[in-house]
Amino acid sequence: MPVYATTEELNATMYELWTAIKQDPDMGPKLLQSKMIAQFHYREPDGRITVDCSDGTEMKIYTGECAVKPVVEMFMKSDVAHEFWLGKIGIPVAILTGKIVSKGPVNQALALLPVIKPAFDLYPAIYSKHCSSAVAAK
Repeated sequence: MPVYATTEELNATMYELWTAIKQDPDMGPKLLQSKMIAQFHYREPDGRITVDCSDGTEMKIYTGECAVKPVVEMFMKSDVAHEFWLGKIGIPVAILTGKIVSKGPVNQALALLPVIKPAFDLYPAIYSKHCSSAVAAK
């Protein structure tokens, strides 16, 4: 059984998480400096989040389809994203094992992993708030 029951739960969780990252005085500015546009494609349930730092002044977060062209794209099951935000799976290993498929200069995105690591502590509460089947601690 997927950890997200619906696309709405997935999108609400990821949107709030990325908004918290955006508002964090350490994580937000460092991501803006990257000027990266990353798009995360999820399945089971389907969902999409685009994080646009391209102008270097404001991080924009979009759920679903959007006109912004990503630099890096990551494709994964929603459960893999859940494991990542719980700190149970690393992106490099997930890419090597095929749990995540990436497009674009993924090394640039991987360089930002240490920046977002503090968000691992934020994720369980955000997940529990939005998901009827909250199993964040498992």
